[in-house]
Amino acid sequence: MITRCPSCGWPATDPAYPASTHGRVSYVRCVCGVWLVLDAGRVVATAGGPKVG
Repeated sequence: MITRCPSCGWPATDPAYPASTHGRVSYVRCVCGVWLVLDAGRVVATAGGPKVG
């Protein structure tokens, strides 16, 4: 079960920005800038990449 950002290792349950939650699914933005899709607290997908500069 992946519970950390695959890009930087930050805990997905401690997002840097507010989450948008729809039932069991949450969309959060990690401190590195990657969007994480969580299903019941488990990372199931990502979008984007880390911020550069």
